[in-house]
Amino acid sequence: MEGTWLGERRWLVITGGLIFLFFVQGYVISWQKSNTWDEPAHILAGYLYLKEGRDYIAPLNHPVFGRMMDALPLALFFDLETSPRIMPEDEPGSNFHGEALKFIYENREDGRRILFYSRVSILLAGVILGIYVYLWSRRLWGERGGVVSLFFYSLSPNILAHSSLATTDLPVTALFFITAYHLYILATDGITSARVVACGILLALALATKHTSFLLLPVVGMALIGSLGHHRPSRVVLYYALMAVVVYVTIWGVYGFRFHSADPSYSGLHWERFQRSFFLPLFDFLRKWRLLPESYLYGIAGVLMGSTTGRAAFLMGEYSVDGWWYYFPVAFLIKTPIPTILLFIASVLYVSVDRVNRHKMVFVLVPALLVFIAMSMQKVNIGLRHILPVYPFVFTMIGYVANIRTDSQRTARVVFVLSSLWYVYTTLAIHPHQLAYFNEFIGGPKNGYKFLVDSNLDWGQDLVGLKEYMDRNDIKRIKLAYFGLSDPRYYGIDYEYLPSYVIPEPVNVKPVITLDGYFAISATMLQGVYMFDRDFYRIFKEIEPIDTIGYSIF
Repeated sequence: MEGTWLGERRWLVITGGLIFLFFVQGYVISWQKSNTWDEPAHILAGYLYLKEGRDYIAPLNHPVFGRMMDALPLALFFDLETSPRIMPEDEPGSNFHGEALKFIYENREDGRRILFYSRVSILLAGVILGIYVYLWSRRLWGERGGVVSLFFYSLSPNILAHSSLATTDLPVTALFFITAYHLYILATDGITSARVVACGILLALALATKHTSFLLLPVVGMALIGSLGHHRPSRVVLYYALMAVVVYVTIWGVYGFRFHSADPSYSGLHWERFQRSFFLPLFDFLRKWRLLPESYLYGIAGVLMGSTTGRAAFLMGEYSVDGWWYYFPVAFLIKTPIPTILLFIASVLYVSVDRVNRHKMVFVLVPALLVFIAMSMQKVNIGLRHILPVYPFVFTMIGYVANIRTDSQRTARVVFVLSSLWYVYTTLAIHPHQLAYFNEFIGGPKNGYKFLVDSNLDWGQDLVGLKEYMDRNDIKRIKLAYFGLSDPRYYGIDYEYLPSYVIPEPVNVKPVITLDGYFAISATMLQGVYMFDRDFYRIFKEIEPIDTIGYSIF
């Protein structure tokens, strides 16, 4: 009886085990890493909106829903203090980022506990995303294909890294993929009212999480074309009009059906910053007639403006404020495990000549290509995380390897088993430093800083590791150049300040830096990306470090 029971449920046991493995890894990472640069801002903005309806605090590049996900556990389970003196992020002399740190680390609860609870909600979103990767792959390629896709998802360094952080990168990745899946169902299985409403709600939540989700609109067009094969054009048009209404109403619902916050301290947004924007007349029209919430419109305007202005960036020893068209292709090639790349290529090639199944890959590949191409066209090159929505589609596509038939099936199985073992080793070996993962193309994570920095490697996450290293080696005080928005003292680190980007309210600032004692220098500081003098720490590039902390601090 036991053998029969296990035989009938073996796929359920395997998938459940993979999801559990994913959760455990993310749980450990969430607890062992200090706050990254963006997390305090996301958490505070989300909490202020959930508790006080303040949507104007930091709307420039982010809608509210992703940040609401970050702060939801805090709003449900904690009663935290917020300062009445918090100024909006884009106000001159704003104290927003400093107050965001104080909200986490100087509140009624322990700061690490607050940070951890915020991250757990994103980890749960990662679990749900993994289930959808399995479901879509199983639908396309069968049970074995679904398990293969989930296997690669559950050990993915990039997915695990961002499932363990309270940011908006994983939420938009999850909602982007889940919405695309439901649009696929609409196109292949036909229209029903429930399916249309579900797609509309999911699309609206994606659009209210991050503006990358506007790239789902062509996917909606694909679903509409697919629906024409099942229904009369008039019915299709009617139901997709219903979807548009659901999207519109849901976005207003996320913003409490208010044009702007009713908070008494609300003083208006700084639309004058967009005076030179080509799109300004459109936004003036939308604001005049209050067709969408003001802070939502403001965020869209900020993205349109920001995509053309660029930011300081580093790639393979070069610096730029305008970016490189090949930044994301390079980042993908060196930060994705090689077995993932090889099996993805094999899946695409084999399914392309499979007359029965090749039409299925269109809905999987097009959304991923849209993200890849759109991100490569803009000028902000600060992290692989901006193409994170590509990865669930890659894993779904990999599920096809379970269906590959060749003249030598035995050889194919050996190749797959060896690739899987390689994948397990390379992904588990990096734990819990998944954010700093780089593959063997460049010699692994120890060489990552030579190619990419910032949120690809060094996002401020290793203060916990630095403190543990100091304790193990009886280092009482360290000279610190830190990249990240945190105060090392929150983690018990006694330090002497070195020029950094940025330690708030630094202590032990000396007019002259003497070359004695222990130094700890973040990879981004070492490369001088945000320094006035990019060679400021050049002397340390020529010295072999005693050790590295999480591959991000030398």
